[in-house]
Amino acid sequence: MSLVDAIGVISGALTIVGFGIDNFGESSTSVSIIKVAVALDGTGGTTDAGGDLPDVRIWNDLGSFVGMKADPGHVNNGNLSEISIDHGNQGVYTLFSTNNDAICVAWVTTTWSDDRGGNQYAVSGDYGKECGANWFVSNMYYNSEQDHQPNCFWINADVRDEEDPNTIKYYVKNKRDAPVRARQQKRRPAWADSDLVISDSKHHSAKSLGESGTSLGPDFAHAGESLFCDMDSKTLYAFCSENGFKACFDFGSQTVTNSETDYMSTDDAGAAGRYTRVLD
Repeated sequence: MSLVDAIGVISGALTIVGFGIDNFGESSTSVSIIKVAVALDGTGGTTDAGGDLPDVRIWNDLGSFVGMKADPGHVNNGNLSEISIDHGNQGVYTLFSTNNDAICVAWVTTTWSDDRGGNQYAVSGDYGKECGANWFVSNMYYNSEQDHQPNCFWINADVRDEEDPNTIKYYVKNKRDAPVRARQQKRRPAWADSDLVISDSKHHSAKSLGESGTSLGPDFAHAGESLFCDMDSKTLYAFCSENGFKACFDFGSQTVTNSETDYMSTDDAGAAGRYTRVLD
């Protein structure tokens, strides 16, 4: 399978990642093709990743507005959807403005038509974690080699309380941006309160989710790490074993036991029957 190399972020470090050519559109004359990949709901992943595609606005290198596409439609979880934008000349600055139903973006690609240069660009969902956006695991692969699953970042303009960005901006030429400011941790929305995700994937990490102030999603247990992350309080618990812990996660009952602990936890972290849905 042909690959297109792009700069991505893996484990906090810039690296080259190979995007499958199918992630890019086949652009006709005088248009740009945007492809948006959204996280896959289910085992080890999100529970509400699909939603409304963002509006797209494009400017040229001199800052002149050259084209837009509003309300381009819906994208289902685990899928890529395509947005085609007609514009009068080469567009190098793109603004995505979200609509009412939030999505968790695994990656975005742009393809210029041949008469606009024919270039291809990609933005990885891993940038969300490194740049302070709310994020979760995506369960999506860039290519058929299945060597990496990026994280996804949440964008929305709906009534959820947390301050996800309602726009994405990127510039396809070299640009020096101001330093990223740290964001305060926000309370997760109600839709994530009653789900538990169980995973043993090498691409996932309860520890990484728990140590991030901006990860957002259901509670997460990783069998390989033997760790449970209470995503509301960002508290990590080891699985219960014969070694004994002051507080630990009982895999069988799916509860935190022995709450007499030095760790901070949410009020219902150990409550029986807390989860109405378990994804494993």
